Amino acid sequence: MLRRTLLAVVLAGLLGPGLAPDALAQSNDPSFRIVNNTRHIVNEVYASASSERNWGADRLGSDVINPGANYIVRLPAGDCNYDVRVVYQGGLAEERRRINTCNLTDLQLPLVANAPVQQGQAPQAQQPRQPQPQAQPRQVQPSQPGGPQTGNPSFNLVNQSGRVIEEFYASPGSARDWGTDRLGDDTVRPGQSYPIRLPQGECVYDLRAVFQGGGNQERRGVNTCTLDNYVVR
Repeated sequence: MLRRTLLAVVLAGLLGPGLAPDALAQSNDPSFRIVNNTRHIVNEVYASASSERNWGADRLGSDVINPGANYIVRLPAGDCNYDVRVVYQGGLAEERRRINTCNLTDLQLPLVANAPVQQGQAPQAQQPRQPQPQAQPRQVQPSQPGGPQTGNPSFNLVNQSGRVIEEFYASPGSARDWGTDRLGDDTVRPGQSYPIRLPQGECVYDLRAVFQGGGNQERRGVNTCTLDNYVVR
């Protein structure tokens, strides 16, 4: 008991007046509140650890953030460096990377200072992850005269089917099997989108969406290098 008392005294001295040991426990909480200071409705918010390779699921789910409103994005304690992507109604999007959200209470929109979101103009982003919904048209070129096309085959999976997509496979046309589920532990609910990241190179892919509760949809020989969005209806 004496040791515990001494430890508490030492911690109180290190933390200074007005700070309790609970402050240390809160310092690794990356959760934050997103505040919409724009004139546009926010349809989707993605927050993924900067070490991750994809954006993961939409943090809003079926919710939206109206102009002037806010929304608490709750994240697991631990990692503090997050990349954040916001998609506005109408498809405009902006991103910020490597935000220390453990030191953040409010994340104000627009994410880019002095760059308000305007109709028909996408806000600037800081080195956004691929794929980009507002990216310039993809450039596709043959790897050699008469050879197969190569380029960036990544795209956004857009679910307009009215059903939850539980699994999604994108396999090069030259492959013998479907490979791994590109969604991992995530799902894509109706009205949501999900970035499918594929390695630079081969353009022709076979695509397969598996719906929650059974049923699937397949398309073969899709040139994804010419796509920004692949819509499942």
